[in-house]
Amino acid sequence: MLEIKNISVKYDKLQVLKNLSFNVDNENNIVGILGKNGAGKTTLFNAIFGDLDFSGEILWDKKKLKRDDVSYIETQNYFYPFITGKEYLNYFGEEKQIEKYGELFKLPLKSYVNNYSTGMKKKLALLSMLLLDKPIIVLDEPFNGLDFESVHLLYDIIKKMKDKGKIVLISSHIIETLFNTCDKIVTLNNGYVENVYYKNNFENLVF
Repeated sequence: MLEIKNISVKYDKLQVLKNLSFNVDNENNIVGILGKNGAGKTTLFNAIFGDLDFSGEILWDKKKLKRDDVSYIETQNYFYPFITGKEYLNYFGEEKQIEKYGELFKLPLKSYVNNYSTGMKKKLALLSMLLLDKPIIVLDEPFNGLDFESVHLLYDIIKKMKDKGKIVLISSHIIETLFNTCDKIVTLNNGYVENVYYKNNFENLVF
């Protein structure tokens, strides 16, 4: 279980997260984080990844969460331009895995990343996440820039992550993508958890 307990984050005088708490259990392990711009979604993800200071606790199986347990795909993906897709992925996995996933994503792995489209860069980042194989996966707007076929490929990948028992946190401004992937959705408003909706009552979600 992932436990997020009383997380508060302050930038200068601006309180971004305010005693925010929720749990992710092993059954409802795919969780959507939904909120308007400024609600605190990315700040929460940065706290989980250990990229900023916060008060409160984040526990994984009753122990303090370690950065090494988390794979984080940010909204904007940055790569050194003069590196090929394959050279980049060599940092994350073995040759056989790279070839397997490269074919799945239909990426030109021998080409420089500088020549990749936005959607191709997103797929490259997702592929590196799969190769890392961490127990907790954080996806900040992962559907941005993906074409129709890739969106459905990502649906399948998230389902496989669920079957493997991994915890996946997903933010998206497209509610339908969360409906299609998540076991529950946590809505944020002004730094607080406003509501928690489970799959059987998604129709009651108001955003």
